[in-house]
Amino acid sequence: MHVDVHAHAEADLERLWNTDEAAAATVTVTLQEIQGDPNLLDKLTQHGDNEFGTLRLNVKRWTAAKPPANVWRFRILDTPATSYRIVYGYHWQTRQLCVLAVAHKDDFDYELTSDLGRRILADWASL
Repeated sequence: MHVDVHAHAEADLERLWNTDEAAAATVTVTLQEIQGDPNLLDKLTQHGDNEFGTLRLNVKRWTAAKPPANVWRFRILDTPATSYRIVYGYHWQTRQLCVLAVAHKDDFDYELTSDLGRRILADWASL
């Protein structure tokens, strides 16, 4: 499995480092752990709470982004990053995961027509 981080998601994470270092560190370490353990891919495509080493991830598919979008989000529960959504797309053919956004729950309403929703879907379609 390969984990990519889209340039827009990298910018999201950079902004997070400037506003909430503990949350940014949690997200960064979690993404590194995902990259290092290909067995975790199945957990990132299973709806619900999933054990992830010492962490618990809450995984949900973004149902409004109907197939073929295959866009998901996870939260890192019981950490400084719990209020953030890590939105990602998954190419099952290549077992590639691409992080498309790191957004605070107040900034991501799952609406396809929101600025962030349009950005995420456009980024995913461009890959």
